[in-house]
Amino acid sequence: MKRIIYIFSASLLLVVTGCRKTLYKDPVAQLSTDVNYITADDARRAITAAYAPAAGNNWCCTYVSPGFMHWVLGNVASDDTDKGGESGSDQLYAQQVQLFNIPADNDATRFAYQVSYVGVNRTNLALENIPNIEMDATLKERYLAEAKFMRAWYYINLVKTFGDVPLVLTSQFESYDLTRSPKADVYAQIIKDLTEAEAVLPKATAYPAADHGRATQGAAQAYLGKVYLYLHDFAKAEEWFGKLIASHEYALESDYYFLFTRNGETSKEHVFQVKFLNDLGPQPANNQLGIVMGSRAMNGWGFNLPTQDFVDAFEPGDPRLWQTVYKNGDVLPDSRVANVGNSTTGYLNKKVLVLENEKIQGTLQAGKDDIYMRLGKVYLWYAEAANEVGKTNEALQYLNEVRRRARQGNANILPDVTVTGKDALRQLIWKEQRVEFGQEYERFFELVRQGRAGQVLRAYATKYNTAKGEGFTDGVNEIFPIPLSEINLSKGKITQNPGY
Repeated sequence: MKRIIYIFSASLLLVVTGCRKTLYKDPVAQLSTDVNYITADDARRAITAAYAPAAGNNWCCTYVSPGFMHWVLGNVASDDTDKGGESGSDQLYAQQVQLFNIPADNDATRFAYQVSYVGVNRTNLALENIPNIEMDATLKERYLAEAKFMRAWYYINLVKTFGDVPLVLTSQFESYDLTRSPKADVYAQIIKDLTEAEAVLPKATAYPAADHGRATQGAAQAYLGKVYLYLHDFAKAEEWFGKLIASHEYALESDYYFLFTRNGETSKEHVFQVKFLNDLGPQPANNQLGIVMGSRAMNGWGFNLPTQDFVDAFEPGDPRLWQTVYKNGDVLPDSRVANVGNSTTGYLNKKVLVLENEKIQGTLQAGKDDIYMRLGKVYLWYAEAANEVGKTNEALQYLNEVRRRARQGNANILPDVTVTGKDALRQLIWKEQRVEFGQEYERFFELVRQGRAGQVLRAYATKYNTAKGEGFTDGVNEIFPIPLSEINLSKGKITQNPGY
């Protein structure tokens, strides 16, 4: 599985540099449908290619493969991080998102859209062609379930970011014929794909070590829970998160920071992660976020700066604060003394920090995985859903499980929550989610899901006398603009979101 992510960058650059028929463009590294879907090994390579675009949470420049830009859309759009960089014009697309002055040709949203459809197209190719291959029937069914899971994963990103989007379920289409499907239809397909995948995918413990990182039954259960949470179907969310918890396939890691290190990639807490390769291959083979968010005084680029508001959200003594961010003078886990360079907030993201033992021959490159779903998130989302359906004891149980882990042995901090009122408990769960998930690309989308993005972001702008968040317009900025290139490609059949 460590080789899943690494061969698609050249094709992806072709896709995002203005090719005609963007969604239809076959990636160079993709198998030919005419000659190559023949053997079981061809099926393996096809499903491997379907995972590859998920690795695109890195950068946008022409010399590095672009991707979904989770760090911009999930972090920088929120009150948790400031864009950073040398100036406001350094990576302008992120500044535009931060100020909610987002044109239809914004690079971050364009890359997010296009890369996701590369992923969708690869899953569709796998689903169309693998059934015709003569191979072990059980393995074939697993590959098809993996493809359904990944198609759902790409569409989850698309629908929460853009709302109505083209629902493409075949590789045989012309981009100029596409139109947007109602997001209700997209969510219905996501649920169908995840439900069918969940019935077939192996449990995490059933995979050999070489396949670590592939979609599992638990991953499908977790994302079904998350989808229902976004749909405000709390009973279904509680059900699916509960299934994962009841499987006992996963366990909280006692050392919170360990989760975000290379050595922690195989933690029992991780439910779904995007794998990277730790070698000296081409730059896109490695996870670039350590460079993107690294200190300019320590050979990084200084983006995604945790805000003071985020730091202040932690309770006194919470060990997760200094396991999530670092400041000048901190002694880092590898014994270096931190220098945050030109960070205007005074903080940098520790979860992507590349430790000395993780560096590839002295560079800031590292094969650290992107962790997208883990049990700590599941527990808190379960607690929220349980609270909404009146299961107060269960909500408190899993909220407090996360807080107990966070104490890391110090009984004098983070006392158990005992509040039982639904509204008050909801606020405490949301607060816990913010600090537990901090810098993990959830915050903006969580605020939108909770129906309070505008309120929170405008309050942030007022509190700190800043333009960040001030421009958020209710009814517009909960989703992002459809890329102008896709509207033009469809000759107007794909319409723009209101307000853009």
